[in-house]
Amino acid sequence: MDKLKLLMGRPILFDKINELYVRQPLISDIVDIGEEGFNELILPFVITSEAVFNGAENEEELIDKYSIYDLFFAEVEKDVFVLDRIFGGKSALGVLKDSLSFFLQTDDIEFLVHRKKIVINSNFLMDKEEYMELRYIIQGVTGRQDMQVEKPPKNMTKRQKDIWTKLQKGRRRKAEKDAIYLQDLINFTSFGGTAYIPLDQIDRMTYFQLSNAYKSVMGIDSFRIGMGYRLSYKFDVKEDIKHWTESLKIGK
Repeated sequence: MDKLKLLMGRPILFDKINELYVRQPLISDIVDIGEEGFNELILPFVITSEAVFNGAENEEELIDKYSIYDLFFAEVEKDVFVLDRIFGGKSALGVLKDSLSFFLQTDDIEFLVHRKKIVINSNFLMDKEEYMELRYIIQGVTGRQDMQVEKPPKNMTKRQKDIWTKLQKGRRRKAEKDAIYLQDLINFTSFGGTAYIPLDQIDRMTYFQLSNAYKSVMGIDSFRIGMGYRLSYKFDVKEDIKHWTESLKIGK
């Protein structure tokens, strides 16, 4: 991944011979699509076999047997695929096609289901290897990684399993409460730094640029707070300090 091109918002090269580039989505693109719609476009490139088969009786065997790429082409019955349920009943290949169209900026996409191939622009044949390369690039431009799944410890008693399940529900509720949405990243970045950044300027940023700006604002702020404590004659500060993000957070 070319970090300089990533930072400066340039398209990232995917295939030189066929001149295929991955676009870096602008904040204006994501606002128009909606954050949920954007996350759906990313899902084909972050979902894993581990997430699909999590909790299955023969989980490890299935994970070893089927890569996530293979699962896109695995049919339960005619025109019904294994991954359709992961996409809320939508066609998994349909979502993948929308995603490829968005990131590669082409509508010329065809699936060869029985051969497990994807034809792009009538001349580029994508297989599992190219898909994994594209997966890496799209994760890079969107600041994502493979979906993580927390697996329960093995050989738990019924009581231990009930406790683990309750703990997981509590963690999910906390994660939902603490979730930071795109509007929060925008608001924190716009107002939280040393200088105000106009919203129309943020609108023209790529997703990577906004994420980087947000991390920079938060990192500098954390450093200043930490240095303030260290330079204080009363170093052992015990009272709680309300962070400015709590005031600026918009939430869902």
